[in-house]
Amino acid sequence: MIILDRPYVSDLLAHTVSKNKIPVIKLNEVFIPNESTISLKKVDDLLIELEKKNYQILFNSENGLNILSKYAPNHYLTIVTDILKNKVTFRKTLSSHFKDFFFTEVSLKELDELDPGSLPFPIIVKPVIGYSSVGVHRIDKVEEYKETIEQLKFEMEVTSAEYPIEVINNQSFIIEKLIEGDEYAVDVYFTEEGEPVILNIFKRMFRHEKDMSDRIYYTSKQVINESLNNIQQFLKTISSLFALKLVPIHIEIRIDNLGQIVPIEVNPLRFAGIGTNELGVYAYGVNACEYFFKQQKPDWENIINQMDDSIYSFCCAEIDASIDCKKVVSINHEAFKLNFEEILEYRRMKVNESSTFAVIFHKSPDLKENTRLLNLDLNQYITLNELVFV
Repeated sequence: MIILDRPYVSDLLAHTVSKNKIPVIKLNEVFIPNESTISLKKVDDLLIELEKKNYQILFNSENGLNILSKYAPNHYLTIVTDILKNKVTFRKTLSSHFKDFFFTEVSLKELDELDPGSLPFPIIVKPVIGYSSVGVHRIDKVEEYKETIEQLKFEMEVTSAEYPIEVINNQSFIIEKLIEGDEYAVDVYFTEEGEPVILNIFKRMFRHEKDMSDRIYYTSKQVINESLNNIQQFLKTISSLFALKLVPIHIEIRIDNLGQIVPIEVNPLRFAGIGTNELGVYAYGVNACEYFFKQQKPDWENIINQMDDSIYSFCCAEIDASIDCKKVVSINHEAFKLNFEEILEYRRMKVNESSTFAVIFHKSPDLKENTRLLNLDLNQYITLNELVFV
């Protein structure tokens, strides 16, 4: 069963669900392409599905996760979801493996009262329960602390109406020691025996060291070759610690120059958000949703051998956090498209419902295009109902 919710259901996901006759629960009147071809179920049917021995549950969005606690508060999947989604609980469980890794939980009020001189800079501050890069800030030194916290508080106020508390908790935060290294996003599911099956590996690009945006992720033959085996072994540890079975997750990690992996966060029961996991279809022919429900395993050795040397990327074109999405009148999509050499698919998003105005899957011979896109001022393509940006 798949639970479809806002902000976005892609044509590909709708087609996959229809073709494979996957039962669907629709939440919050989300638009589903070709909905008439899909088998819609009632929320009460979720309980029937959860009672089955070999149940498979997938969400396309974190917005719907609260139905688990509402309808099945004591179920294994609900308990696992609560543990993985909460960054503090997750860190505490992993503490035996990362004994030197500093983290602490604080309230929004305590962020103001905390003595920054007691913190091991550089640090990352972010919501205990969060989504994407919302509310995530890097602070390198004591002198930056106060200004950054004020910026964080403003950002939480702006986004509080956009996401439910189950997706972003704007009152509880984790402060943790900065994890140095290359960052990867991984879509994986765990079999009934707890074996991790990797479906996607995307590498994240940053504009500079303080950049926390999700604008560019990419994959390639080299990305998979450099990380696959190491990530596979790490996920076996995660599986044993949390007893994960028939659970899909999206996990973000960093790998340092010694090859050590440290997890950043885990997003349970879903793959990369707003359909970005579907980059894998273009890059190497893996449809994460279909593979999960069919319990298929990618033949990575064969896939790598058949891949070309191109860079396959997705660009999340986001409206700046200082801008109220509801003030956006229009987006000049045609002008924005001119920044891409080879567009594989251009997806327009509803800007008044999300800070992302487009997701673009694109292909390039190297990373030069991605570097240019990272530094592109997106405000030039946005028209507001006011004359100036706030």
